[in-house]
Order: sequence, then C-alpha cells, then structure tokens
Amino acid sequence: MRLPFMLPLAFLVACRSEPRADDPRRGDTIPATQVSRLTSDGCRQTGGQRPDTSIRILDSTAMAAWSAAFARGGLEFACEIRPAVDLRLIPFVDSAHPAIDSVLVFGPSDSARSAQVLHRVPGESEAPMPYHTDVLRTIDLDADGWRDLLVGKFWGATGNRGYDVWRYDPASHRFVADSVLSELWNPGPVPGRPCVTTWSNSSARDDGMGVYCLHAGRWRLDSAVTQTWNRDSGTVTREISSRRGDSLVLLKRVTRSDSM
Repeated sequence: MRLPFMLPLAFLVACRSEPRADDPRRGDTIPATQVSRLTSDGCRQTGGQRPDTSIRILDSTAMAAWSAAFARGGLEFACEIRPAVDLRLIPFVDSAHPAIDSVLVFGPSDSARSAQVLHRVPGESEAPMPYHTDVLRTIDLDADGWRDLLVGKFWGATGNRGYDVWRYDPASHRFVADSVLSELWNPGPVPGRPCVTTWSNSSARDDGMGVYCLHAGRWRLDSAVTQTWNRDSGTVTREISSRRGDSLVLLKRVTRSDSM
C-alpha cells in the first residue's frame, strides 16, 4: 500500500543511515561534482514518439494522433548510468494498451547485443499522456555512484506519480528490480545519502512525505510527516515522526482549525 508522507527539506537533509559494509563507494569513489550530477536524469530519447507538452487532454484529435504514434513503438534512449558509462535502452509498447511492457537493455551504446530484458506485469501500468516527460529516466537513488532505472507507471491528477524501479548492480552489470521503491509515490534521491524521498497528496489538505534509507541492504522508513484533514471536526492534524531504534516514534502532533 502506498502511504502519504510530507517532510520539510531541512529534515530530509538531516536523514542519516547506517554505513553499509558493501558500499561500493568505499573502494570506487568518483568526484563529488559527478556524484551530485548522478541525481539528475541521465537519459535522452534518441528514437520514437517524443513527449509533446503543447498537447493537453482536451485536444482529443492531437491526443489520439500522439497515442497512435507512441503505440507504434520505435522508442529508444541513450542513458548514462555513470560518467563515461552509457547504456542503450529500447522500451517496447503493448499496442493493445499503449504502455511500456518491457525494456531491452544494451551494454555500451555501440553494442548490438542485448544484455538484459526487463519485464513488467501486463496491464499494471498506465499509458502516458503526450505531456508526460518522465516515461523513462535513470537517476542514482541509492547514492552508490550508479544511476538506477525508473519507468513511468502511474500519473495521478494531483501530481502523484509511480514508477517501476530497477537498481543497477555494478557487480553483475545488471538492473535488479526493487519492489520497495516501485511502491513509492514520486521517489527522489537525497544527494550523497543512500536515502529516497517520497511524497503524495490525496486532497488540498491531505498530504505527506517520508524518507526511506538503506540499512543492511534493506529500505526502512526513517522519518515522516503527515497532514490529515478531519472533515467531521473541520480541523487539520499534522504529525512528525522519526525512527528511534526499531520503531517509528511520533515526535510532534499539532491540530489546528481548517482555515481553507
């Protein structure tokens, strides 16, 4: 189940996780400027129907034409997963339900032999709209110096977005599915930390954000802030929680009248 979380930026930066014995950065460091760069998208589309942010949902004719072109496939991306390490990614589209159902991964960008095929469960992802520019991205989510793969899955009307996530394993030179990150709304990196932010909202008054960090190779919710609209009493409750040992402890709860 996806949980709503909201957390101030200062609290996110304060997130700390236990050092990992298998952290590849221990013996494979890269310059700090390049580490920061890895938290931005490393992909550029090189083939197939590209997003068109000028088309909106009310323009049914243009929308239908764009969707038909997207369904025909031919998508291709060149993605940097580490400075000077590029992969070629070819998503395949299910024409019956125009959503990406698999991604073919090639090694170096000049390689003609695929290294891996990433499969998705049929029918469990939405077809993108023309203005969705995040259909496929690579971003370093676990701060190991290698970008991970995000493939768009859901685009909610209130800004909630979901992705299927595969983390890159440099030891095997393969992407590995991450079931935890694939269940989070709007996952984003915390630069320099093996932590991921997540946020969502279900109304103008119900929202939240949290921070998941890697501990002994597992993602754990370390901090969260939620805001809940109590419709019957006309109030809004804000709660701030942080992990203490094995438990998420409530640090503060404030209830105020709904002023909206």
